[in-house]
Amino acid sequence: MKLQTLTSPSHENLQPMLNESIYHFLVEFQNGRTDFSELSSIFFRLIQTMTDPPLEFIWFYSALTFHTANSTDVTNSHTHLLSVKDLFHSLVSFRNLSDCSYFKQVSIVAPVLYVLVKCRFEISRVNVEIESLTDTIVSYILMCCENVLVEEQVVEKSMVDWVGVVPVWIADQVRENGGRVDGLQLFLPLSNEDIRRGIDGECGMDYLAAIVMIEAFLFRLCLMFDSGSCRMELCKDVKSYAVQVIKGFKKNSTFVVMLFKLLLEPSLPVAELLSTTDELFLRQLLFEVALDLGSFLTCDAYSQLSDVKYKELVILWLFVSNSAFHFASENGDNARGDCYRNAFTGSQLPHQIISWVTGMTTIKPTAPDISSPNDIIDWLLVLEKQGQKICDVSISELHVKALKYKSMGINNEVNGCKTMVEDAPVSINGRRKRDSAGFGEVQKQIKVMKCCHENLCDDSFQGKNEVGNSVPDQEMVDMVW
Repeated sequence: MKLQTLTSPSHENLQPMLNESIYHFLVEFQNGRTDFSELSSIFFRLIQTMTDPPLEFIWFYSALTFHTANSTDVTNSHTHLLSVKDLFHSLVSFRNLSDCSYFKQVSIVAPVLYVLVKCRFEISRVNVEIESLTDTIVSYILMCCENVLVEEQVVEKSMVDWVGVVPVWIADQVRENGGRVDGLQLFLPLSNEDIRRGIDGECGMDYLAAIVMIEAFLFRLCLMFDSGSCRMELCKDVKSYAVQVIKGFKKNSTFVVMLFKLLLEPSLPVAELLSTTDELFLRQLLFEVALDLGSFLTCDAYSQLSDVKYKELVILWLFVSNSAFHFASENGDNARGDCYRNAFTGSQLPHQIISWVTGMTTIKPTAPDISSPNDIIDWLLVLEKQGQKICDVSISELHVKALKYKSMGINNEVNGCKTMVEDAPVSINGRRKRDSAGFGEVQKQIKVMKCCHENLCDDSFQGKNEVGNSVPDQEMVDMVW
């Protein structure tokens, strides 16, 4: 019987088969099976019949082939990295991928970043190869962004079906840790809890693409700290690279929102890649870049955004600017504080915020001094208490977050460093290993397992040997034919 070309509705009809196949893989992998070539062959043929294969089908097939190819203990790190390169080229070469939105083009490489960051955690002697592949990934994302019109902002609903495939990618770590891991935290190691919390039934493909952009961006910046450069050279290189990439990525406004929100946190999610001192230095440089973003976060640059989304961007920039001021103050860096102030007052965004507020009411409130973001924030807080809001973002909630950030993040971490950020030496391979206490905080079953199969319980990853409802490969064949 010849396979028929599948239409979009058939994708939904095939979802139960994918769920059952995921369950089948997970149970068999837990029981020690390493060769899934027959199952991967089935899904390869299935994908070939689809005019626009869903992301989760591509990921599942790629995970099967990757696990099979790396089923033996790979002691040669170069050989392992070659398999990661093959994974990248395989994912980006799927037919018709060039015809889909750039959100999907970018999102599809998420598993490559997961494997690559994991390699960096475990292997420190192949930095050149890791940097090279990371550069290739970033270049690919930039190319995807450049090949789309700015006006193209039709957001695909991902329906977060891809979450169900996550356990397949992290199956080896699940087995190593007896199932007691946070699946999304492992799969998206350079995102934070707030970003991962945004992955729900309403998130679109643009959201996943933004996460991929954030992780690729942070990972490449962290790798620069292994160059052995002096602080002055490192500062120049990191800032130049960050500006270049952000300008290329800014077409996805969700990426910029995520970046700003990360800078409002007590620390960046790079603890396993950088020492505390290096993380502070990176954050300092990103503050400088963020202040400079005020020069091109203009209405013209984001004309495709809704008024609400654009206002959210600008308000977040205001709070990031304020955090940067506090960072310089707590670090005793008056010169940098003056540079921040010049960048802030030189931007049109403070004037834009005041214009929004004064245009909302016939009673014109007294405009604040624009030399400090804190003055504008205090002004907005007063107006918000009076019932005036310029966007959906809660100024008071952001303010509370900023106060917590100041007390828990900047003050303690900067004062806790033995040397000033400017004078601290560049650490080589300075990541902090997972300590038992930190890892204990995520001692919970993989929530995403429930997305794999409605009957899949957490106990199946606690070391049970019975196969349960697993389906043999031949029956999988029968389901396709």
